[in-house]
Amino acid sequence: MPHACLPAAPIAPFFSSARRDGDWVFVSGQMAFDEHSRIAGDTVGDQTRRCLARIEHILCAEGLGLADVLKTTVWLGRVTDFIEFNASYAEVFATTKAPAPARSTVRADLMVPGALVEIEAIARNRPLAGD
Repeated sequence: MPHACLPAAPIAPFFSSARRDGDWVFVSGQMAFDEHSRIAGDTVGDQTRRCLARIEHILCAEGLGLADVLKTTVWLGRVTDFIEFNASYAEVFATTKAPAPARSTVRADLMVPGALVEIEAIARNRPLAGD
């Protein structure tokens, strides 16, 4: 099965940035890494937008976009960040004009210092109507 990798992805444990299985693409949890593999963004809103941009970049390499995302799982470092996270998340997905993906959001201790949010996604390449 082909897999997608970000050229600027940090050195990480053994995993793929994404895996495709037929029409389905499973994107590993993305954090707000910059091109130097450092967490970028001082707020959870900034980091959320960066995480979703990374997911969009990975999906683009597979011929998909954020409108194709059906499910996300989100880990927040602080419960108090939920309102700001949710506003940024909604802002990004509203631009797709697609229904919002199903989502699970939990509070967790994140593995990278400075990370406030991590997001993974499942997307599907659906045929156009009439195909």
